[in-house]
Amino acid sequence: MTNRLLKLSIWAVLLLVLPLSSFAFQELEKDPSVKIGKLENGFTYYLRQNAKPENRVEFRLAVNAGSILEDDDQQGLAHFTEHMLFNGTKNFEKNELISFLQKMGLEFGGDLNAYTSFDETVYFLPIPTEDKENIDKALTVLSDWAHNATFDNTEIDKERGVVMEEWRLGRGAAQRMREETWPVVLQGSRYAERLPIGKETVLENFKYEAAKRFYADWYRPDLMAIIAVGDFDPAEMEVKIKEYFGAIKNPKKPKERKYYDLPPFKGTRIAVATDDEATGSSIAVGFITPGTHKPENTLDDFRKSILSGLYGQMINQRLREKIQSENPPYLFSFSGYGASLGKYKKEYSIVINVKDDMFKEGLKAAMVENERVRRYGFTGGELERVKALYLNAYDRMAKEADKAQSGSLVNTYVQHFLNGGTLLSEKQMLDLMNQVLPTIKVEEINELVKGWITEDNQTIVITAKTDQEANIPSENELKAIMTDVRTDQSIEPYAEEKLASALMTSAPKAGKITSETTNEATGITTLILSNGATVYLKPTDFKNDEVRMSAYSEGGASLYSADEFMNVTNASQIVGELGLGEFSQVDLGKFMTGKTASVGASIGQYEESMSGFSSLKDLETFFQMVHLKFTSVRNDEQAFKSWVTRMKTLYANFGSSPDIKYQIESMKVMYGDNPWARGLPSAEEMDQISLKRVTEIYQERFADASDFNFVFVGNIDMKAFKPLLEQYIASLPASNKKESSKDLNLQPLPGVITQNVYAGVDDKSVVTITLSGDYEYTLENNGLMSTAASVLTNKMIETLREELGGVYGVNAQASLSNTPTERFTFTISFPCKPDNAEALAEAAMKELEKLKNGEFTDEDMQKVITARMQNYDEQIKTNAYWQGMIKSYSKSGDGFEEILNSNERAKAITKEQVVGAVNQYLTGENIIRIIKLPDGYKGDANLKQEIKKN
Repeated sequence: MTNRLLKLSIWAVLLLVLPLSSFAFQELEKDPSVKIGKLENGFTYYLRQNAKPENRVEFRLAVNAGSILEDDDQQGLAHFTEHMLFNGTKNFEKNELISFLQKMGLEFGGDLNAYTSFDETVYFLPIPTEDKENIDKALTVLSDWAHNATFDNTEIDKERGVVMEEWRLGRGAAQRMREETWPVVLQGSRYAERLPIGKETVLENFKYEAAKRFYADWYRPDLMAIIAVGDFDPAEMEVKIKEYFGAIKNPKKPKERKYYDLPPFKGTRIAVATDDEATGSSIAVGFITPGTHKPENTLDDFRKSILSGLYGQMINQRLREKIQSENPPYLFSFSGYGASLGKYKKEYSIVINVKDDMFKEGLKAAMVENERVRRYGFTGGELERVKALYLNAYDRMAKEADKAQSGSLVNTYVQHFLNGGTLLSEKQMLDLMNQVLPTIKVEEINELVKGWITEDNQTIVITAKTDQEANIPSENELKAIMTDVRTDQSIEPYAEEKLASALMTSAPKAGKITSETTNEATGITTLILSNGATVYLKPTDFKNDEVRMSAYSEGGASLYSADEFMNVTNASQIVGELGLGEFSQVDLGKFMTGKTASVGASIGQYEESMSGFSSLKDLETFFQMVHLKFTSVRNDEQAFKSWVTRMKTLYANFGSSPDIKYQIESMKVMYGDNPWARGLPSAEEMDQISLKRVTEIYQERFADASDFNFVFVGNIDMKAFKPLLEQYIASLPASNKKESSKDLNLQPLPGVITQNVYAGVDDKSVVTITLSGDYEYTLENNGLMSTAASVLTNKMIETLREELGGVYGVNAQASLSNTPTERFTFTISFPCKPDNAEALAEAAMKELEKLKNGEFTDEDMQKVITARMQNYDEQIKTNAYWQGMIKSYSKSGDGFEEILNSNERAKAITKEQVVGAVNQYLTGENIIRIIKLPDGYKGDANLKQEIKKN
C-alpha cells in the first residue's frame, strides 16, 4: 500500500469514529495529475497531461483583473484591452496574429476567443500538435499577450468600431432595465458602475494612454497564470513555461489589486423597471450574506458545498411541482445558495417568472414553498433521492475520468487559479462523496435556510413589460407579502406520495433479430428485427459509461393538413408534459433520480424521431422508456391545461422582442403565405389545441415501428445488448405500412426580393442575405459549398470587421438538404449600426463576387481545409458524431465507409472546384435581402458614405 493510499484509509476510518469538527479544516490533497508551479516573478502555471483528444493542447491565459479595476476614464477598457491583444503584438503586427493561428486550423470566434468580466480576463488558445513547433508558436502568442501588446494608435481607432458593435449587441430591454435596477440594489458597490462592456462615451473618446495604462497596470506576472491541458510531456512544457514567461517583470510600483464588496445594509432594497420590449415578468428576491467567503481547500468547505447543493436540488424539485397545476401560480421558479455579484460574495436567491397579472400570487407561492422548508424542513425520502443523484453523477465522472476531453478539464484549473477552493481528481471527489454523504442528516440541511433568509441585506427586483405597471405590487405590498408568509399559520408540512417501484409492471412479449450484417470498415452492424424495424449498432470505447440513441421515420407533420398545424406541431411536446406510463412528469422525475437515462420524442416537418442516452447500469430502464414512449400516452387533463396556460403567457411575452418580430416578419418575406411558416401562436390559436387530437396524432406517428430506423452508439456489449433490443424494440407494434414525407414547399420565394423590417427602439440592425435554389446533393458538392461559406466568412471578417470596423461578428453558412427535395440555402448575416447596414450589405456582396471571381488565395483555402480536417479528427472519436453521421448517411444512401473518407475529400478540394460551385449555385437569381431597422428609422446618408469610403 502506498503512503497516499494509507493516508486515505486512515482518513476514512477517522470519518466514522471521530466528530467531523475534529479535522474538518484539514487541507485536502490536490489532484495529483496536475502540476502547479509559480515562477520567481509570481507567474503561475497549471500543467495536466491528457491524451483526449490526442495531438491537441488546450491553453488558457488567465488574468486576475477585469473591469472592476478600471479608472473612471477606462470604463470598458479592460474589455477593449482583450480586443487589442488580437490586433498587434511584438511578434505579430496588426491582424497577422489571427491569420497566423488560422493557418494552424483555428477558427476565429470559435476556437480562438477570450472573455472579460468584472474580476477576470481569460484567453482561449487550443492548438493541434502534430507539428511539434506549434507549441512554441502558441507560447510565443501567449507570451506576447502577457507582456508584448503594441497598442498601435491606428489599430486602437479601428477597433473602437468593433467594440462599439459588441456594445450595440448588448443593448435591449434587459440591459435598459438592468441600468435602472442595479444602482438601487448595488448602491455603495463599485460593481454598479463597472459593467465590463463599458460606457459608450468612454469607448468612443478615450485617450490612447488610458488603454495602455490599464495593460501596464494589470497585465503582470503576479496576476497571471497559464493553464495547459493536453497531449504533451509536462516536464518539457514546464521548461518552456519558464523560458517564455520567467523573464517578464512586474512593475516597480505595482498597484494594489483590490477586491470590492457590497456593503451590508439594513432592511430591504426594492427596484422596479419596466420596458415596452421586455419579454416577461420576473421577481428576483435576494438575501445577500454579509462579508466575503473565499473558497478554501478544506473538508469543511467541500462539505458545505455539498450541503447547499443537496438543498438546491430538493427545493427546486418542490418548486417545479407547483407549475403542474391547472392554473399554476408562476411559470417558473428557482431557489438556491451560491455566488452573488462580487468577488467571493454569497447569496440566497429566489427567482420567479410570473404571469403578467399574478405578481402577488407568484411571489407568495414561491415564498410559501421556501417558508415551508424553513418551518418544517425536507423529508428523509427527499434527501435520500438527491444523495443518490449526487452519487450517480460523481460515479459517472470517475468512470469517465480516463476519457475526459482536455477542453472539459481546463476550465477547472482556470477557476482554481482565479477563485481558489478544492482541486480534486474525479476519483478523489467520489471517495470524498462516499465518505461525506452518509454523515449528512436531513436535520442539518433543514437548518441551512434559517441562516440564509434574513430580514436585512434583502433585495427585491421586479422587471416587466410597461403595460404591466398597474399590476406590479407597491413596495409596501411586497414587504407585506414577505411578512405575511413568515407568519402564515395555514402552511402545512410537505406531503409526499409513495412512488411506484418500476416503470413497467410486466415485460412485453419479445421479438427476434431476423438478420445481421456488419460493415467491416466502420464496425457498424445492421440488424433487421421481426417487426421490420432497422437497427444500426456502433460499439465504441470513446466513453466508458455511455450509450446514445436516435430513431427516425419519414412522415412527420407533412402528412397532415395545414388545419392541423397547432395540434401536430405541439403534439410531442405536450405528450412529454403528460409523463410516461403510470408516472406523471413530477413522479417520473423523482423515480429517475439517481439514474442516468433520458428519452425524448419529436414530430418535425418531415419525420418523427426519438433521441436519448443512458449509462450502462440503467440500460434496461432506458429501453423501457423507449418502449413506453412508443406505446403509452397518458391522459392528464390537468398537465395539459397547465402547459397551455404557461405557453400562452410565454408566447405573448416573446412577441414584445424586436428580434422575434424580425424573425416573424422575415419568415413572411421568405416564405410568403405558406401556411407552414408561421410566427408565434395567439391565445386563440392555442385554444384550438385538443388534447384528444394531440394524443391521436402522436399515437399515429409512433404506431408503426416497421419503418423506424434506430441508431445506437457507445459502449455496447453486443451479447448483452441484443436481448434488450429483442425484448423492447422488436416487440413494438408494427403494421408494415411504409410512409414517405410530402413536400410542404417550405422554400424561400424565387426572384430578387429586398425588404426592410422595422422593429425595436435600439440603434441596431441585422442584415440577412439569403441565396437559394435547386441543388445536386452529393458529398462532394456539400464539401465545396461548406468550404465556400467558410472562406467567405473569413474574408468578411477581414473586411467588414477588421478593415471597416463595422461589425462585431459576421457569418456565411450553407444549408444543404435532400429531403423532401434537393435544395440549398446560402445565408450571410451580421448585426451592425443601422446607418451602416446598406453599405455593409454591399461590402458583403462584393466579397461574394470576389469569391465567384476566384479572388482568394490558396492560403485562404488551406486555413479552411485545415480547420475542417482537425475538427473531423476530434469529432470522429465521439459518440455524438457517429450517432449523427449514421443517421445522415443511412438517410442519404451514401455508404457508411464514406464517413471515414472525410479528410480525403477535404484534401481533394481545389480552388477551381469551389469557384465552379459558387458560380453554379450562387447566381443571384434567387436572393432575398432583409434588413432589420429601428422603428421610425430615417437613415443617415453621410455615415453610409463614410463606410463606403473606408
